[in-house]
Amino acid sequence: MIQFDWAEKIQNQVFKSWLDTKGAGVKIAVLDTGVDLSHQALKHLNKLGHKFNAAKPGFNPAQLNPSGDDDINDLHRKKGHGTQCLSTLTAMAEDGNALLGFVPLADFYILKINTPDHKFFKVKDFLKGLEAAINLGVDLIVASVSFAKKDVELEGVMPAELDRVFGLLSNSDAVLFASLPNRDDDESWVGLPAANFPSMRPEVVNVGAITQSVLVNRRAEIDGVNGIHFLVATANAQFCKIKNEYVQEAISSSYATYLVAGVAALYIASIKKREQQDYKVRPITNFLKGLSQKFEHLLEAPDWDGTSPVFYKTSAVQTGPADETIS
Repeated sequence: MIQFDWAEKIQNQVFKSWLDTKGAGVKIAVLDTGVDLSHQALKHLNKLGHKFNAAKPGFNPAQLNPSGDDDINDLHRKKGHGTQCLSTLTAMAEDGNALLGFVPLADFYILKINTPDHKFFKVKDFLKGLEAAINLGVDLIVASVSFAKKDVELEGVMPAELDRVFGLLSNSDAVLFASLPNRDDDESWVGLPAANFPSMRPEVVNVGAITQSVLVNRRAEIDGVNGIHFLVATANAQFCKIKNEYVQEAISSSYATYLVAGVAALYIASIKKREQQDYKVRPITNFLKGLSQKFEHLLEAPDWDGTSPVFYKTSAVQTGPADETIS
């Protein structure tokens, strides 16, 4: 029997008033491998107008079908990448199991962007999914994918097309959280965002995962890299798996991205609840500052015992008082 409540696991990283919102009133687009909507803990996500397959032939992000009823079944590597990741945010208790996400009241839009054979992602499909998410008017976009920079050129994606789509993002109210590649303890982080897409884009908030060894030996190196914003410790946790099963794994970069974006959803929900009709989107600098008020600063973080998730921020994220501080 699974008994795992993500709200309890992250309670030291957020204010209680944020957790209490459960993400209500926030729209989140997920660019991933799809979701197993038959899973008992995730079946509530099966909603018309919220399911799009950006990788299917002929998909046009500028002309979205209002029904939003595409096949988004998740068959990725027998475990289901999107299914696993999204469960951190929105899983609900079922049949004696209680794997609980911490933003179950957020409004989720699922955009499947992996190839028909379920093996990999393409830059062109990512861009279509991103443009669709922007057109849906979401608050947050989560993309736990990473391409080597050369993949953009190999697919023939022109710089002008990248600038067009990311220009749409800049002019929208959405914030994009994307994953940095996972790193082994002996691998350098120098130049990591610049060598990968979409991390290399300045519009992206980049998230990674670190082990105890990396925290001890590479924190100064990581903190000095331009374009790394947040990191999450790789403690073991429970996740949904396709075919109504569950899996216990360490928190990878993909999971970390969803977790930080989920905290951002709590933060936005708390502001919307307070400001109501006067709600306004924060400039990205203030947004990241407010979001990470209870995150550990990487250079100043105490030792970590490896047993529970810890959220870190780097020098790329400003600290200090935020106009939206909520206690």
